[in-house]
Amino acid sequence: MNNNKLSMLMGIVGSIFILTIGGIAFNQIYKNHQANELIIEKCFENFDQAEEVVVKKDGFWSPVICEKK
Repeated sequence: MNNNKLSMLMGIVGSIFILTIGGIAFNQIYKNHQANELIIEKCFENFDQAEEVVVKKDGFWSPVICEKK
């Protein structure tokens, strides 16, 4: 009986931990998405003054980079 309660407690704590990590990751992805949208919007504000605009991203967590040529 005691072992069953321990397993239940470990399952609850593990579930809360997984949900917390998932929530933090989702929040960070959302913040990165909003920041990238602002960068892209500013990149294309004066599009008529540039011949070419390149939007690059180095990795999943990195912000986008706007290069006007």
